[in-house]
Amino acid sequence: MPKYPPRQSNSSNGVDVSGLIGAGSAKLKKKIRDIERLLRKQELPSDVRLENERALKALKTDLEDKKVDLRAQKYAKKYHMIRFFEKKKALRNYKRVKNELEAATDKKEIKKLKKKLHHCEIDLAYVVNFPKAEKYISLFPNPVDPNEKLSEETKKGLLHTEQERLAYKKLISEMAEAGTLPNTLEDIIAGRPAVNVTTLSKAQDDESKPVTDDASPNKTTTQTTNNQDQEEEEFFE
Repeated sequence: MPKYPPRQSNSSNGVDVSGLIGAGSAKLKKKIRDIERLLRKQELPSDVRLENERALKALKTDLEDKKVDLRAQKYAKKYHMIRFFEKKKALRNYKRVKNELEAATDKKEIKKLKKKLHHCEIDLAYVVNFPKAEKYISLFPNPVDPNEKLSEETKKGLLHTEQERLAYKKLISEMAEAGTLPNTLEDIIAGRPAVNVTTLSKAQDDESKPVTDDASPNKTTTQTTNNQDQEEEEFFE
């Protein structure tokens, strides 16, 4: 939660933000406008200006966090079913290929199956770790009829979606390699309660591990939730 400067007794010198913790978006926006209006005054003392600039920054951060939270709630409902079924499919693929690998004896086949299993692992991690505050990009989109005539706009849209999907898969793969995924493959396979990923980025070192939702695209925000999904459809590579 952002830290606001202490209450200022003189309303002509500053804007009172002491009662804004947990305030709604409308109230935050009003205070932001009040502070911005105050900061336009040329004669404002430097200490008052500094305090209000800090307050303004904190308020804007809080407002952005609320926007992200609202967007995550909206998309969580909208894409819940498709994510549920895609997780089942990804998990089924993973288990099937893993069983095939365990039964394989030919070296070439083992090498091929290891590569397939890695793809399955990334697919599974993709579905579970895809950020809830972003429009979900289906891991298993419906195939496009090659005989169907598409407009240039539609083609560009499909290409953009595919590029976004590959970018997220690359990010998930890199985070898995670095051990910074909010939900690891081990956690997913074990059926442990999932960490709800609101936003996601690779910028995660020891000082930027996933943060809980009561703090706040380009950081990882998380909150423990119930693991609603279960198991496992054909292999997708």
